[in-house]
Amino acid sequence: MSARLWIMVVAMIFTVLSVPLRAADTSVVLVVNDSVEIEKISVDSLRAIYSLRQLSWLDGVEITAFVLDIDGDTHRQFCRDLLKVYPHQLKKGWDRMEYTGRARGPQIVQSEQMLLDLVKQIPGAIGYVQTAVDVPNVHMISVFEE
Repeated sequence: MSARLWIMVVAMIFTVLSVPLRAADTSVVLVVNDSVEIEKISVDSLRAIYSLRQLSWLDGVEITAFVLDIDGDTHRQFCRDLLKVYPHQLKKGWDRMEYTGRARGPQIVQSEQMLLDLVKQIPGAIGYVQTAVDVPNVHMISVFEE
């Protein structure tokens, strides 16, 4: 194998291996209002909340779910990495639940700051942001698989 071909092969391998590492470095963080007394949530429960099948927390407080721009990168990453669904599948479910009158879809906000402000103010609120935060009346929760 020539030196030139060897360098190209090594460069391609490095490129392929480095892409997942960069993607893993940027993770979405779940945030909830401090009235929600949990530190972690299962993927199934999170999916139930965002697919509008779970409308209240275990203590009976109504869940108010917030999402960022549904065509944005952060929302796609949230759907892919945490919910394990495609964004269009999630939107289709919201449309069906709203059309049948069973539930109202999540509130779409324009920025992470707006999302954090709303989660801070509304008991039972949940949302996600791109990076870890330190905001009064808001805490981060982790996701685990059952």
